[in-house]
Amino acid sequence: MRRYIVALAFALALPAAPALVWAETASNRLAAPGPEHAWMTPLAGKWKVDMNVWPGPGAEPFAIPGLTAEREMILGGRYLREVLIGGDGTPLREATMGYNRLDGRFELVTVDIFEPGQMVYSGREGDTGDTDTVSMYGISTEAGMGPEPTGRKRDLRFDFTIEDTGTNVQRIYVRYPGGQEFLFVEQRFTRQD
Repeated sequence: MRRYIVALAFALALPAAPALVWAETASNRLAAPGPEHAWMTPLAGKWKVDMNVWPGPGAEPFAIPGLTAEREMILGGRYLREVLIGGDGTPLREATMGYNRLDGRFELVTVDIFEPGQMVYSGREGDTGDTDTVSMYGISTEAGMGPEPTGRKRDLRFDFTIEDTGTNVQRIYVRYPGGQEFLFVEQRFTRQD
């Protein structure tokens, strides 16, 4: 009998739970999509991706051919999710970008098959996406392109540039301590849908 009463009380409380969870709070007011989130909307869709990688300052780039990407706005327009796909259909990277209205900045988290850890980038406070380019910054430990990890720390800058509704570009810049910033990766996205 006790189980029945507990189950009945739980079942009766469920309809009220969404009202409690979604009541007007600072948290869900700030999490609601706004004009900053709208900046990401043109990035959604299916894309052909031309990718070049510069392994070091002054080095010649090499291309990674056959890439595509699928992007969609998720969680009610709050975040942009991207899956970068290799020519053989294998997912290579997943990324989630959003705008943190409490801290007033864009944020990006990526995971991929190229790096051993998550990459976390944060924009500068006050950047609301009112220009064609949004920049975010992070720090990582480099694994390197040789047989042994380098373990070097590096500063990263990740730029998203919307050129028009059919083209956008992602650029990752690297700076090692005491060195100059250089272009590390450029990905040009051309709309396919």
